[in-house]
Amino acid sequence: MSVELLMGGGGSELLVDLKACKGFGAMKLEMERSLCNVDHYLLESPVNIDIGSKRLTERQLRELEDIMLSHGVHLKNVVSNRSPVLSGNTIPINQSVAEIAESGDTVLLCRNLRSGQKVLAQGHMVILGDIHPGAEVVAGGNILVMGALKGLAHAGVYGNESAVVAAILLRPTQLRIADHITRSPDGEDVTVNNPEVARIRAGKVVIERLKF
Repeated sequence: MSVELLMGGGGSELLVDLKACKGFGAMKLEMERSLCNVDHYLLESPVNIDIGSKRLTERQLRELEDIMLSHGVHLKNVVSNRSPVLSGNTIPINQSVAEIAESGDTVLLCRNLRSGQKVLAQGHMVILGDIHPGAEVVAGGNILVMGALKGLAHAGVYGNESAVVAAILLRPTQLRIADHITRSPDGEDVTVNNPEVARIRAGKVVIERLKF
């Protein structure tokens, strides 16, 4: 079986080995077969997939995630011996900033990010979806979320203090621009009906209504 149980300080995780699959169709079949053969109680663990020297497009990654979701599990990481993991105008998941230096100027991500997922881009990042608590988005330039931002966002990661973070619903657990950090106030539930943008003013992160 191509599923391995990983144990660590943060709990158990699953590793699905797809290195030997010849083509994306075989990868999907192996993912389905592997999750069907996993004991039910293990499906509470996040899933890592090892694709070896292969590349994935964003659409292919979403298809694999859909298979996982049908079994009630979510993707945590893509393991690859190549960089980037994804091909085209896409980005690797759970890799250090130094490993994505050759990514494109602007990344478009058309999906939600769940807890434990981390996406990085050298330039700007546009996300058509929600960033759930426990998920992270990191970019060298601006971050625009066409949905709810409730996880961690770090714009201007290389020290660009002119970078901004904007979202339809801006409620991050932590927000960083360059070396400046802010958090959402504890216990404060404020309803805002307008998109907002965070930027550096006078050395501090301020949040303002986004004007079009």
